[in-house]
Amino acid sequence: MMGAKTTRLLAAVMFTDIVGYTAMMQEDEDNANKQKERHRQVLHENAAAFDGKVLHYYGDGALTIFNSAYNAVMCGINIQKDLSNPYLPLRIGMHVGDIAYNDEDVYGDAVNIASRLEPLAISGGILISQKVQNEIRNHRDIQTKEIGTFELKNVKYPLSIFAVTNKGINAPTEREVRAKTGRVRNRLAVLPFVNMSDEMGFDYFGDGLTEEIINGLTKMKRLDVTSRTSAFAYKGRNEDIRTIGEGLMVSHILEGSVRKNKDKIRVTAQLIETGGGFHLWSETYERHLKDIFEIQDGITNEIIKEVQKSFDYESEQPVLSKSESDHSKGTYEHYLEGTFELQKYSVTSVRKAMKCFNDVVGKDPSNLKSRIALAQCFLFMGMQGQILSRRAYKKAEENIDAVLKMDSQSATAIALKGKIELLLRHNYDKAGSLMQRAFDIDSDNPEVCYNYFRFLNMIGENESALHWMERTLELDPTNLLYNSELARAYYNLHRYSDAFEQYNYTLELDPMFLPAIEGKGWNYVAMDKLKKAHIEFETYQNLVSREQKNIPHLIYIAARLGMNDLADHFLEELQLGDVNDTYVASTVDIALVYLGMEKYDEVFFHLQRAADDKIGKLHFVLSDPIWSPIKNDSRFDTLVNQMGISDAGQIDFSQSPVDQNV
Repeated sequence: MMGAKTTRLLAAVMFTDIVGYTAMMQEDEDNANKQKERHRQVLHENAAAFDGKVLHYYGDGALTIFNSAYNAVMCGINIQKDLSNPYLPLRIGMHVGDIAYNDEDVYGDAVNIASRLEPLAISGGILISQKVQNEIRNHRDIQTKEIGTFELKNVKYPLSIFAVTNKGINAPTEREVRAKTGRVRNRLAVLPFVNMSDEMGFDYFGDGLTEEIINGLTKMKRLDVTSRTSAFAYKGRNEDIRTIGEGLMVSHILEGSVRKNKDKIRVTAQLIETGGGFHLWSETYERHLKDIFEIQDGITNEIIKEVQKSFDYESEQPVLSKSESDHSKGTYEHYLEGTFELQKYSVTSVRKAMKCFNDVVGKDPSNLKSRIALAQCFLFMGMQGQILSRRAYKKAEENIDAVLKMDSQSATAIALKGKIELLLRHNYDKAGSLMQRAFDIDSDNPEVCYNYFRFLNMIGENESALHWMERTLELDPTNLLYNSELARAYYNLHRYSDAFEQYNYTLELDPMFLPAIEGKGWNYVAMDKLKKAHIEFETYQNLVSREQKNIPHLIYIAARLGMNDLADHFLEELQLGDVNDTYVASTVDIALVYLGMEKYDEVFFHLQRAADDKIGKLHFVLSDPIWSPIKNDSRFDTLVNQMGISDAGQIDFSQSPVDQNV
């Protein structure tokens, strides 16, 4: 019997694949199959329109060939547009070259490279190779941008990758592509030094030592060091160094331990190459416990010098650490404890953080880090309605103004000043200009980018907000809050499958991170999966039970499920509160429950109270899909106008840091 006939030709190869299809199947198998068939139908129709031929379907993906690169790219653009409403997350990769195929198989470099490009794209995106770019560069109806040059698995030479940027097509950042292609050379992570002492409270010394080493190494010009929050995401997690290296995209990891025994301290440190897990050097430092900060500075500087030697950077001027320049004696432990509590983002933890930072500022009014952190605490509590909002915002402003008197170029403080202008005075023009000024001072500051994301999110500019959140996460890829907020950015754009995938990723980093659990629950609500939302909110309730006996989330779900008597009972308890609760239900929380009951007069009554009291949570109603039932009501427009959000329309949001190639 003769073998299958093989056809050889020069072709443009296109791979398409549904993003998060496995998660879709787990959520709703019938719906996932419908989405797969929709993908195939749209692909078949568009391939026919552009002289393409679908050679193979495989699971949730497909391989299609074209006789021209232009036809292939135009077909991809049309497919993404056809799948945008309702949104189906699809990614596409393309390359041009010789292929061979028969009834059983397709092979050739063009097939291999296109298949490598497809998973590097993001949902709604199209990635193309340099060869495809060369073929379509003179066609004005196709816009592209270069992402960078990357080494791909089983591809002999580095490949220049471009993204299609036509309106409605999503483009990844270089960091997002880099994250999928491997480690970044000469990039280092400093993991939190482990406390090996019997004295559990000595954790702060290891944390402080880690932070000082990061601060010192960050100043080395040719070494890229991951941020503190990214590295600290791995605290207490017993994972293989190679796995951590892949997660943080680093070529090297510095790790160590601290041990206190009576009047002595022993610190061990080791530098590891993450590709093979090889130890490059290790050292042990022993000191008598006299002045803990002098010990910390001395050990930090010795470790920095060793790292410089290992990277052959000895010619650089050594960057010396001096922890007491930022912290007076007796304040550093409180600062570290406050930072730890603040990053949990719950009402109880932020209250603890406020106490710590107040203690620091009380002893050392010139401590800039603690003043900024204290301002962040006041903003959080004011926005949640846990402190009278005007009072909270003014206290935040007092601390930020004090910082700016001492350091007028503090980008983080200027960005927070912008947030205060929005919340306290509804001055959107000034808020926007302050955010821009902060960005001009330090465009690589993730806190600055994150604050501008929040600003855009709070005035309903969801598309622009997503770009800024992507930029933020590019700068700080394993920050728990930023990962959760990227999911919320997808959620606000009704991209629920992307949001679901991102929330799950965040919860892999920390299964008990409250904002991600809460966000995942609301994502289920938006998808009309109320029983699954109920499970997430029960998990959330169990974790915050010491703060709040009843959460509005579960009462809302009860109302949506038709259990009005139960909802009425718990709503009454929610409004009355409990003397033991540390969380007080805000007027936005009460309005949310009435939204579930479809009692819209009561909804607007409580939202109006929230507007009068300047409850910051009210701003998020504008972006949140959950509130869609009231957004066509004229009373909603009146509320938006009262908040002055229409004034923000004068700001130009057409550019984002991604568009500006920042």
